[in-house]
Amino acid sequence: MLSPVNTYDQHVGARLLDFFNVATPWHRSLWNPSLVLTLKEALEASEAFRASARGKESLKDLLNHAVRLAGTDPGTGEPKQRQLLQQALATSVPHGGLDFLTVAGITKDIEAQYLSRWSTALADPAARPRPERTARAVASHLLDLGFSSNFLHRWWTYRIRHEPDTRTLADVLQDAHHLAQGAIRTFDVLIAFETAPRGPAGLPPRWIDAPTASEWLRQNRFDPRGVRQDGGMLFHIPARDADSAVETAMEFLDNFAARLEISTNLLWKPPLPTAWVANEHRPFRLTRRTRKVQVRALEREAQIYSASNPSIVDAALELLAPLQASSPSAAVAGGWAAIEALLSEPTDHAIAADRLASLVACSFPRAEMTYLSYLIEQHPGPLAVEISHCGTNRDRCAVVTNALENNRPLGLSNPSDLAAVERIRGVLSAPYVKLHNIQGHATSALQRLYRQRNLVLHWGKTDAVALRAGLRTAAPLVGAGMDRIAHAWFVQKIRPLELAARARMALEVIGTRPGTNCLDLLE
Repeated sequence: MLSPVNTYDQHVGARLLDFFNVATPWHRSLWNPSLVLTLKEALEASEAFRASARGKESLKDLLNHAVRLAGTDPGTGEPKQRQLLQQALATSVPHGGLDFLTVAGITKDIEAQYLSRWSTALADPAARPRPERTARAVASHLLDLGFSSNFLHRWWTYRIRHEPDTRTLADVLQDAHHLAQGAIRTFDVLIAFETAPRGPAGLPPRWIDAPTASEWLRQNRFDPRGVRQDGGMLFHIPARDADSAVETAMEFLDNFAARLEISTNLLWKPPLPTAWVANEHRPFRLTRRTRKVQVRALEREAQIYSASNPSIVDAALELLAPLQASSPSAAVAGGWAAIEALLSEPTDHAIAADRLASLVACSFPRAEMTYLSYLIEQHPGPLAVEISHCGTNRDRCAVVTNALENNRPLGLSNPSDLAAVERIRGVLSAPYVKLHNIQGHATSALQRLYRQRNLVLHWGKTDAVALRAGLRTAAPLVGAGMDRIAHAWFVQKIRPLELAARARMALEVIGTRPGTNCLDLLE
């Protein structure tokens, strides 16, 4: 396990578990893809530009972003390689040309040695990056290699908390490097059905009947007794881990269901809530995949079943729905359409990303301090009593803010919560700088969503390299921003653009005007 007295390693470890935990709230989630994926996206953008599916300015912005990332990332390699990469990216990287091939070659080298180089960088306490930066780089790299969040959460939990020997984070990263170097395996995944999903053309491909499915379960040391099934689909899926293979199998099923419905108007028969993977010791529970798009204002303001005349906000919320659980192509199209409908200009659609990001940045302090207040309330003490007497979340946040500014003990011990306290202290001490940093990260995530939408709709690119990463990183932020829009509209009838203007003004004056604070940025 990681040494409990090494605060740097504990901070990084806590954030890694945050990033791999599917239940992590948006303000603690991972907003960025990896350096390697960004470079691959840049190469794909070069091809899209040649095909007239991407504009020159969009390509230039992405290349400049890649230059900045490569310049500060220890995983890029030695200074000469970093310099060569930045020089190649500084051109327009014509598809198939020398600079393109140079970037492609260096990207391959970075992918192979990335975590090993980070391990070396962390061995020097005087030169290592800040813990938040380290955690984001490591987590995004592993996720973008194709490992599932569930697998990574188990893998890191064991090494951070349960491994018998005490080790440094640099040592564990060497293990992660070897994990990443492992070959992609083929997993046999069985998904069974209580009622066979028979269509006009018969049963779907990969179908096995009930006796064959029972025999497969027995051969793979699963007990078929009690499994009421009429057969199942046996997939052979290349993947990094079993969880990822099951997720891919579910994507296949979603695709089949959509095709069946639009071609025949027949509804797909849902599978049993369990999947089995050969050579695994446990079954896998099939759950509805979501991207953590949470617009809680609909519930808070009793608008879920509203029968009032639909407004532009209602229409946007309908467009937003595919972002939660639909296929990647439908999700990116619907998600961006919702944003664009509320926050774009007729001559500039991309500006909507920056405007939604400003709402996200303004929402961050209240969201984190509200979350902290409920955690603090669970620990007996004067501060918990004071919070319990608050009538609103805003009041709870005010108590937490006062406690942080006066260094009162919070009673928190979980490393994830302590890391959050450190981040929010930074916001309170330098609100202008920190909130603009948050806005910048959110803008990058939302601009990536816009780029992926354009590739899908204008190039028919449904397998873009950054499509899934773009959805993973942007969807929770879209939910957070739309939650603020919905609250302002349903409670005060404030139009989305007016709310965006408030956010813009608040971010410019915070920390520079007496009386401004982080709790009322959108009030």
